[in-house]
Amino acid sequence: MSLKFFIKIFSHILIWCIVLLVPVYIMSREGTFDNRPYISYLTQLSIFALLFYVNYLYLIDKLLFHKQFLTYVCVNIVLIAMLVGIQTIAMDFIFSSPYNDTPPPMAERGAGGSPRRHKPPLGMRIFTDYLLIVFVIGLSVAIKMTARWYRDSINLEKVKSTQLEADLRNLRSQLNPHFLFNTLNNIYSLIMIDQHKAQDSVHRLSNLLRYVLYDNDRKFVPIDKELEFTRNYIDLMKLRISSNIHLNVVIENKDSKDMVASLMFMTLIENAFKHGLSTQKDSFIDIKILVEKEKGVLCTVENSVSESNMEVRNSGIGLANLTKRLGLIYPQNHELIVERRSESFFVLLRIDFPVK
Repeated sequence: MSLKFFIKIFSHILIWCIVLLVPVYIMSREGTFDNRPYISYLTQLSIFALLFYVNYLYLIDKLLFHKQFLTYVCVNIVLIAMLVGIQTIAMDFIFSSPYNDTPPPMAERGAGGSPRRHKPPLGMRIFTDYLLIVFVIGLSVAIKMTARWYRDSINLEKVKSTQLEADLRNLRSQLNPHFLFNTLNNIYSLIMIDQHKAQDSVHRLSNLLRYVLYDNDRKFVPIDKELEFTRNYIDLMKLRISSNIHLNVVIENKDSKDMVASLMFMTLIENAFKHGLSTQKDSFIDIKILVEKEKGVLCTVENSVSESNMEVRNSGIGLANLTKRLGLIYPQNHELIVERRSESFFVLLRIDFPVK
């Protein structure tokens, strides 16, 4: 049995010990102890305990949680009627019994000094017999439902966490082939033009794939590694641009040692190279990634838009995957702005580092 189970049993025992012993202390603190009120108290307490545990251990699970509400209410009504009948007989016996080891005080004696026996008032009996019983049953239902809600909440969080990891793995599996496909196309175009550049591209690609295959399995990577990967990726993409393309790259890290989700910038850069280049007129790509210690990352990518890619909308699955990844990993700590300007396409990505 688990420690949690023993703690649960111990807490029940402790509560019942308090409930049983506190009245003894209160009744005997004046030096005398009348056993009949305590026996009456134990009788009522036994009924409350029986109703509580029958509901807590059986009826709530078997009937209430299975939505058999009418059956649950009827069973409790029958059970209450039986127990209240038993309690009434017991109370009548206790208060009418001729045996009494402790004589009642003078204020409760009748004529000639004989003890005067009487039952509690009818209103009090109705209150104790029925309202308290309903309270006990309601308490058992509240405790059981709270425990179930807490258990279901924990299970739901586990399911959400598992689903989150599955979604992230799925997104990465979509991202990596997409990246590899575009890069291989670049290398293919270089083989017939410049074999030296093609060989250098293969070497760079091997380094990038090593990062993707080994470091990308982790949810977060050091920001320095991610920036190094981004620089290498840009250098690889630069091999295919022509002289009419103006490329401006600024990547700075101001002493930040924080962790960041992997491959967050590659989609934006890839889209800029894919959709922002024109062979017919001058075009530009402007990439800025600024990382500040304990604050976060600000990445802006702007590229020209030529007539051939005027219909590009959010660059297919790349931005869709990035948006979903940001929502999963940084639900409250990111900002993604995508703007189609008159002559350019602009994207801003801001990631806030968690407060330490």
